[in-house]
Amino acid sequence: MSSPARPHPSSIPTGPREHLEQIVLPFWLEHGIDEEVGGFFTCFDNRGRERVSMDKFTWSQGRFVWLLSRAARLAERGLLTADAESLLGAARAGAEFLAEHAIRVDSTTHFVVGRRGGEPQSLGQPARSVYADWFTVMGLAELANATGEKSWLDVAAPVLERSRADHLADTAPTPPYEIPAGHEAYGPRMILANTLLVHAQAAESLGAPGAERDQLREAVDAVLSHRLPDGTFTEMPGPEPESMVSRHRVPGHAIEGIWVVLEALELLRDERDRAPLLESLIALCELGWDREHGGLLRYCDQEGPISPRGSSAGTPYEELLASTWSTKLWWVHSEAAATTAIAARRYGSEGAGTWHRRIWEYTLATFPGGEEGAEWIQIRDRAGAPLDQVVALPVKDPFHIARNLMQMIELEES
Repeated sequence: MSSPARPHPSSIPTGPREHLEQIVLPFWLEHGIDEEVGGFFTCFDNRGRERVSMDKFTWSQGRFVWLLSRAARLAERGLLTADAESLLGAARAGAEFLAEHAIRVDSTTHFVVGRRGGEPQSLGQPARSVYADWFTVMGLAELANATGEKSWLDVAAPVLERSRADHLADTAPTPPYEIPAGHEAYGPRMILANTLLVHAQAAESLGAPGAERDQLREAVDAVLSHRLPDGTFTEMPGPEPESMVSRHRVPGHAIEGIWVVLEALELLRDERDRAPLLESLIALCELGWDREHGGLLRYCDQEGPISPRGSSAGTPYEELLASTWSTKLWWVHSEAAATTAIAARRYGSEGAGTWHRRIWEYTLATFPGGEEGAEWIQIRDRAGAPLDQVVALPVKDPFHIARNLMQMIELEES
């Protein structure tokens, strides 16, 4: 029997702007900014009640710079009630921290550093992830866009060049998840496309375009190579079609990639038909929707919202699939809410509008912390109860929530 969604308290605002201003930003502006040395605190427990470390994971540092820079741009347009200069001051301090402590001389980035940039307290962490490289670029590029300061693009350029080259050479490390041998991963391709999109937008805004357009077009085509005839996307196709890795799907990743591609096509003035992407969005929502409890599953099988099936070699990634497939994650739902809103309001998809209302209602009924914790409790079990688990990094990250709320704010004001 389907369990009813928990009603959200009347004190939780349902409008994207009000939710961002009253629920999400206050927590992070108060607790997330290291005003003494620059950079950001993101190592909180899932409920936001305890800061568990002062270490600074580069992945989240870059994303926090992006968040503050984009929020400042909205504030300057009157779409957000916030002090744009204060936001940009914290973003600059974060960018300076990245440039001084996170970016190595070889243009790769450290995976994690200590509060002041030295050795971290966190043990057993990898040396590098290409995702950290890309989120560093994304943050610096958005700061350049918000301030008009091209120098931040100059800092980002060698990191982007090195990380893209390593990715294309298939030598880029992808912690926290190792891609099983023989499989082509969608995730790195999608994040590279997103990074190139943000970089290209900044370069065009500053009148300094380079090779970004051609690189972005290639990245978009790589993302779309994962689209199947039924409209869904493969996450890690490989040589054994009936293996668990080949069969599994990640609806949230694929949905996130759809808005990235749509926005990239607009920037590129690419005239290709958008209808297949809108059809894919509906197909992915249907594929991943939990028909028993509601919400989108973290992972599912190619046949629908069930545990991924198929042969397994017992790799850590396969163990992750088997043990966490039914969890409900914050970023999956905020990305799906924003993407369906974009498809409905910008491209006129009635089906996406129906899904947006369904996903947004579930999201607000499930993730805001209310009396249980600060802003959102980001990791839930299948029925929606809080889980004190680590997903990807041992951090509590505001990036997806804030980004997607800002996307929806811009839609409402357009």
